[in-house]
Amino acid sequence: MVLVVDLEGVGQDMLAVPIKAECLVPKVRVVPSDFLEYDTCFLRHPKTKKIEIINDDSLKAKFEIVAQDDQSRRIGVYTADQESGIINPKSSQVINITLKTEILNGIRIPLYIKVEGYHIPFMVTILASSIGPIVSVNKTELDYGSVDVLKDYTEKIVIRNESKIPAEYTAFTKSKESIWKVIQRHGVLKPDDEKEIEI
Repeated sequence: MVLVVDLEGVGQDMLAVPIKAECLVPKVRVVPSDFLEYDTCFLRHPKTKKIEIINDDSLKAKFEIVAQDDQSRRIGVYTADQESGIINPKSSQVINITLKTEILNGIRIPLYIKVEGYHIPFMVTILASSIGPIVSVNKTELDYGSVDVLKDYTEKIVIRNESKIPAEYTAFTKSKESIWKVIQRHGVLKPDDEKEIEI
């Protein structure tokens, strides 16, 4: 471009000063570049993974984690321990991304990272398999042996919550009219907790 100087009453374009500039964008990359894998996650239980933004240039780079849209928040919610910042030349920034799933089954959420100077933000797809609580039972069969008629006999099973989230349970017999009766029919098992149920 050219800066032109006019002198009032004397003349137009009396002086022309050339202006030159070069606009550069820092060379930035994100690791992982495609998928951020969380593998198996318990429903609504936070799990954290890392992404790294690397500045390979001699210029500073400014980044921002783009806010999540409402539609994807119904599937799962992610939060970053640092939502924006500046990365110095030839250095990198590690960001912890914590995910809490809101539905069961496969989770796929886009995460956008905006870098100043880039028209299109970097996109990393968050992948996870969301599961509910895992509960185990210590027996698969109850044997009462020989019993007298019209007398109550009790056997016990132990259920254990082997997950990091609470497990709500209901114990019942298949038919309503049954000679079997569950004493502790309903309850909540805390993470890594166990409970004895009488039948």
